[in-house]
Amino acid sequence: MFFNNIALYNFKESVDYQQEEMEEALTQDLFRKCAPQDFRTFGWANALGKHGQTLSHFSNGFILLCAKAEEKILPAAAVNEIVQSKVEEVEQKEARRVSRKERDDIKESTLHQLVQQAFTKSTLTYLFIDLKQGYLAVNTTSFSRAENALALLRKSLGTLPVVPAFSNYDLSMYMRNWAMDKAPEKFVFGSEIHLSSPVDDGVVKSKGYQPDSEHLTTLFDEGCEVDQLSLSFDERIDFKLSADGMIKRITFSDVLKEENADIPKEDMAAKLDADFYLGASEVSILVQSLFTELGDPNVPQND
Repeated sequence: MFFNNIALYNFKESVDYQQEEMEEALTQDLFRKCAPQDFRTFGWANALGKHGQTLSHFSNGFILLCAKAEEKILPAAAVNEIVQSKVEEVEQKEARRVSRKERDDIKESTLHQLVQQAFTKSTLTYLFIDLKQGYLAVNTTSFSRAENALALLRKSLGTLPVVPAFSNYDLSMYMRNWAMDKAPEKFVFGSEIHLSSPVDDGVVKSKGYQPDSEHLTTLFDEGCEVDQLSLSFDERIDFKLSADGMIKRITFSDVLKEENADIPKEDMAAKLDADFYLGASEVSILVQSLFTELGDPNVPQND
């Protein structure tokens, strides 16, 4: 139960969720499978899947949640082909042009016919709340997807006072300063830095770069900005920090993941709980170290 991409949010006020209250709130929006006329459903599933019995899994100050979506697979190209065929049939039969409104009505009718026989696919979005540090992490690759899960949680709880954790920081400037000087304490540069070029609106991807290199200096002088920087933390976690605040491609070291190797596979619930707590704890330490290095967002960085 290790998160590999994180959209991070800070709580604007302290929270102290209790499991009984949390379960009651989440049950209001329990996941259900798509009915024949449903295009998509979204709700809460057991946090530990088939190995758990609760929608929220509490573990030493951390809360694990799982939002599940099921949607019908209706390829746009196939739908448009059927709609076009029906439009042409009407035009030939009645010797007239089909209006935009008629085409829209035909498409809507076609979708409702197809949705009843369509295949479905499901996706899981995991979230965890750190009650001690006051933040929420969503295991996803974009903030737009994270917001879908947060909207569901906000609906269930009635309120969710969170904001993007790095919204007050110019991370591109911080990462530029790091790249031209030295990595933050306890951090080591990885092998890649991604820069956005203002000239051709492209992305410059440098591998095996060296801090304060002539190549980087030239690119920064040309107006390039850092989009993404790969870092390693305390020899336990590798990740990429993005200028938008996403923490991507998180990789936990084998040494770390082997800490729970002695838990028998027969007790999968215990294994999942131990892995979740271990991974969440490591992410918590990583986040604390990042914010320590970033400092007060109101104090400007030297350009």
